[in-house]
Amino acid sequence: MRVHLSRIIAINWYGYRDFIDVSGLTLITGANGSGKSALLDLLQFVMLGESLSRFNKAAAGAGSGRTLRGYCLCDTNTVGKDGQERFLRPSGVTLAALEFVWPAGSDGSEPRHETWGARIEYEGPTAKPRTLWFCVPGRLQKDDFLAPQLLDDGLSFLSEDEFRVHVKRDLEGDVWDRQATYLEEMASRNHLGFDRVQMNKTLPNSMAFQPVESFEKFIREYLLEPGLPDVKAVRASVDAHRRAKDRLDTMHDQHQRLVRICEQHATYLETKREAALFGHLRDALVHEEKKEALEARRAKIEQLRQQNEEQRADHDAAITERNDLEQQLASVRLVAGNDSQIAHLAQNRSRFDEVQKEIEQLREASKTARQYLHDRTQHWKQWLKHAGELGIEEPDRAASWLKEMQGADEAPALDAATRMARIYHELASEGDDQLRPIEERIKELEARESRLKREIDDLVHKGSTAASPLLDALRSRGQKAVALGRVIEVKPEAEPWWPLLETLLGPNRQAVLPEDFTAAWDQAQRLGHIDEPLVDPSEVSAGKAKKGSVAEFFETSHGTAKAYLEQLYGDLVAVDKAKQLDKHPRALSKDGWLKDPPLRLHLTPSKEFTIGEEGLRRLRTLREEELEVVGEELTKLNRSRDDWKMWLHRGKQWNLDQADPPAGTSGLRDLPRLKKESQQLDETIRLLATPEREATVEKLRVLDKTFQGVIERIGRLAGSLSKFEQQEREQLDAIASATEEEETALQERRISREKVSHIRDTEIASNIESVLEQFAKWSQRIEAVGEVARTRRSDSEKARDHRDIERRALAEKHPDTAEFFDPADDENTRYDNRRRELEEHELERYRVEAEDAQRQWEDRLQHQVLDVLKEKLDEAERTKKELNKAMDHVIGGMRYQLSMRADRTHSAIWTLVDKGLNPSLELFAAGGKEDIEKAKQALMLAIENAEDPRHQKALDYRYYHHWDIQATPAGKGEGSAISLNKSAKKQSGGENQAPFFVAMLAAFQRVYDLGRKDLRRNLGLVVMDEAFSKLSGDRIDACLALARNFGLQLVMAFPEDRLPTMIQHAQTVVQARVERTYEEKTGNVTGIRNWCARVDRKRLIEALS
Repeated sequence: MRVHLSRIIAINWYGYRDFIDVSGLTLITGANGSGKSALLDLLQFVMLGESLSRFNKAAAGAGSGRTLRGYCLCDTNTVGKDGQERFLRPSGVTLAALEFVWPAGSDGSEPRHETWGARIEYEGPTAKPRTLWFCVPGRLQKDDFLAPQLLDDGLSFLSEDEFRVHVKRDLEGDVWDRQATYLEEMASRNHLGFDRVQMNKTLPNSMAFQPVESFEKFIREYLLEPGLPDVKAVRASVDAHRRAKDRLDTMHDQHQRLVRICEQHATYLETKREAALFGHLRDALVHEEKKEALEARRAKIEQLRQQNEEQRADHDAAITERNDLEQQLASVRLVAGNDSQIAHLAQNRSRFDEVQKEIEQLREASKTARQYLHDRTQHWKQWLKHAGELGIEEPDRAASWLKEMQGADEAPALDAATRMARIYHELASEGDDQLRPIEERIKELEARESRLKREIDDLVHKGSTAASPLLDALRSRGQKAVALGRVIEVKPEAEPWWPLLETLLGPNRQAVLPEDFTAAWDQAQRLGHIDEPLVDPSEVSAGKAKKGSVAEFFETSHGTAKAYLEQLYGDLVAVDKAKQLDKHPRALSKDGWLKDPPLRLHLTPSKEFTIGEEGLRRLRTLREEELEVVGEELTKLNRSRDDWKMWLHRGKQWNLDQADPPAGTSGLRDLPRLKKESQQLDETIRLLATPEREATVEKLRVLDKTFQGVIERIGRLAGSLSKFEQQEREQLDAIASATEEEETALQERRISREKVSHIRDTEIASNIESVLEQFAKWSQRIEAVGEVARTRRSDSEKARDHRDIERRALAEKHPDTAEFFDPADDENTRYDNRRRELEEHELERYRVEAEDAQRQWEDRLQHQVLDVLKEKLDEAERTKKELNKAMDHVIGGMRYQLSMRADRTHSAIWTLVDKGLNPSLELFAAGGKEDIEKAKQALMLAIENAEDPRHQKALDYRYYHHWDIQATPAGKGEGSAISLNKSAKKQSGGENQAPFFVAMLAAFQRVYDLGRKDLRRNLGLVVMDEAFSKLSGDRIDACLALARNFGLQLVMAFPEDRLPTMIQHAQTVVQARVERTYEEKTGNVTGIRNWCARVDRKRLIEALS
């Protein structure tokens, strides 16, 4: 047995002045306005205090406007002449209390009683009340708070001080001025024993008796105990861990930066060394080049001098030889001069040799001409044939000239070939004229093809071919916006109107419908001139479209788009013919006439569809078909262009435009004459020739030829001898210059060698040898080495700059190091020393400290968070089982049971809570460590932000599962269970009331469940207003039977017409009554008297039966 309510004390509570005794399941009935809810509000006020009470919550689901002032001073719900509320009691004292009785002891002793309540005193309607909360360990009588009555119809209360003293001294009770202290004391285990926090939430909700919208939220708030662990100590250890980890991370970061600085410095030194080395190598190679050039000059002048001596000796010898030949030639000529036939024979022999030479040359030219004519004829035939295939007519003269080119005589054939160049120019000009329009058409089609491909790509990716800078800008910034044409569709039945609808919408197809108009408006102003209309959703006037209007041709699920269309075309009526336009203020005819006063416009139907996804699909199909047609035409034209270009190219390639014959063929006309002359000369020579004459002529010819050769050699040697002095002077000047350059290069080489004194000569010599082998020319060698030197110098500067940047970044990130380091120092000793110090000592120390801090926070996390959460989860499982056992009752053919399902969002945390932080568990295998670390990070973040509701869910065990109440038809398995979370909003009022009642019983079980069931000596009161108003009798029976399973005492108010259904289960039935008196003249209420009449339950049951 539980502690139960035994008496309601309502003195000056609205119209009540009564002690109302109750027991067990108590029903408060009565007509509307009789005061049922006033009694329940008294129960609420005593149990929750004024601040948490929601008076008459069941009235229309929102409250009747009752206040504590109204209950204490008896509000008439009328206004006086002064405009103020009228109260029947301008001042006074109200006493509201509840008496509770404990189960009788086994020894037969008197049951324990406690009376809890408040004495409220108002000195006036506008004054603040003085409330004294009290608890009396027994039954409160009238003389405990009323003074002896002087008049029969009045109540005289003890003063506040008298009542306070009487309660504490005579009744051995307690009084409190603070409501909070009173409420805490009431809920303590020494008294009524319930969960105060849960009572404050549950009682107002049960009195409203409103359906539950989310059973998951209800279960978490009303059935499960709030279980956020105390994380102060854990947060402190997290902070310590954070600090230790931050210190370690700081040292790691400092070390990594120092490593990079040292690496960059090492790179800087190495590249600087290499730059100096290759710079010296370049100077060395320049010197070697100058040295080699000087030696070459010296060798050259020695060669010239030696060559000059040789040439002078040769010249002297040639003079001597010339004189000897001159004497021999003179003696032979003397002999020949005595015989005129010998001179004549010599002349003919010389001329015969010349003619034979010319004939031989012309014969070779004839062969060349014949091959030229053959090739040119074949080329012309092919070219003219190709021209015919292209549709160009061959000129008549071309055939005769080609025939001449094939004749046996080369000279006229070559003339004909020369004339054929005119044919080429004539036909090529005609070909150019034919090619020009083809190329222009190809350019036009290529531009069109490119445009079509771009439009198709825009249709696929953007959903439009029109430019949309505003829409693109909004989407790139993550703002939600759509174009009107993309969120509307033309209805199938409006298909015949579609072309006109495209024209009618016009630019509005691109209208931007933003979710955030202010941001979109700012963006539009920044962009400046745009073609997209911007729609302000707040300025769109919602209205109902007329039947048969153009707006009805569209369908959309976008609210703003629908309202905008209705505003634009909701009154634009669609008619079949133009003569029907005058029947409507605004109208559009099927033949394209638009009546939009004062205008009459004729709309040209659009040929392309763009509205909606269907329009987009059709437009894309149209563009793809158009692209295919353009592609086919382009293929044909390209083939034709290639044919024309190939024809023209071959003409150029075969040189058909050139009129000049091959070199050396111009004298072919002289070949017959030369042959004839050769024959005549041969005959003359045979007549004149005798052996003696032939020998003389031959000797004369040889001597003359030799003499001429010697003369030429003497001339050449004389020229060389005359040039020697000039060449010698030039070489001497060059040697002087080269000597100066070599000395300068040597000086530079020595200077640069001093800069690389730390490099051995063998290494330098090895590098020089490598370069000499790799490159053949000095310019290549010097340029290659110079380029390497420049590259290394640039790399060195970059490494130095990167080193300095890292140094400055180190100083900025770790300002405590700024005094120790100098970023401008070219040495790196301090940075290197600090790096070694971290590597050898400090990093290990900070790592150990961080690991110790981590172990401490994980230990506290385990014991103060994970263990607590585990305990709460186990408790939630037990609560579910206990409640399901108590709820295991069929109501209206349904059995209601709590269900829980793990939330995958918190699966890693749940695993961490379930398994703990033991690193030896399988969950810390490679696959699970990542999830566990994520769970630890989530918990750490939640602990550090425990006051932030967004992070509290990670610490609240109630969110580790999805909760629900499953309604299973009686006799069916779990597979037929219905989720109340999913179906609550779909059920009727009666279907909702039974689950709500079950949920509220479970919630009150949570309020009163403070310990072991066999030791339940605490309260079990459940108060409901307007309960079961829509339930059938059998469901009410089942609900009340379920309440008995929970061992709870129900106090319920309900209308009188439900009494026959409820009376069977009640132990106490009271009927609330009210009597009002009115002033005859004004009709104002002058008195309100509420009271309760106890109903004889047995007699009422007999009467009803």
